[in-house]
Amino acid sequence: MRSLANLISILKTKNLTVATAESCSSGYLSYLLTKTAGSSKVFKGGIIVYSLEAKNKFFKIPYPLLRKTQGVSSEISKTLALGARKIFKTDIGASILGFAGPEGKKVGLVYIAVANKTGVICKKMVIKGSRDTVRKKTSFLAIKLIYNKVVSSL
Repeated sequence: MRSLANLISILKTKNLTVATAESCSSGYLSYLLTKTAGSSKVFKGGIIVYSLEAKNKFFKIPYPLLRKTQGVSSEISKTLALGARKIFKTDIGASILGFAGPEGKKVGLVYIAVANKTGVICKKMVIKGSRDTVRKKTSFLAIKLIYNKVVSSL
C-alpha cells in the first residue's frame, strides 16, 4: 500500500511515534504499521482489547458504559486512542472498535479514532462484508486517518 509506505516515511522524517489499541481488528492495524522495514523507529506498541474486561483493565473504562454500549462507541474509541498514546508515550494513538460479525444487528459498525497533541478525531462507519473484510478495511481506513492527521499537523 503506497500510503502506508508514505506514512512510515513521514513519521520517520518528523521523528513521530505511534501506538494502537484495537478490538475488532485483532491487531491487523499493528500488523500493517509494522510490515514496512524500519517501522520499529516509529511504532512503539499496541494492545488488543477484545473483551470488556480488557477495556476496563487497561483503559479504566467503567463497566456500566461498557455494558450499555457493548464496548463499542465514539467515546470509548477516543479513550482508547488517547490511552494508547499515553501508555506508550507516543505522538499518535489510534484505535479501532466495532462489530466484525458474523452475527448481530450491528455487524460492520466500526469506530476509528486517532489522537495527537492537537486533539482526537473519531469516525463512525458501517463496513459491509465478511468478518475478515471488516477487519482489513477498517485497518486500512485507520492508516488513512493516521496519515491525514499527521499531514494536517505538519
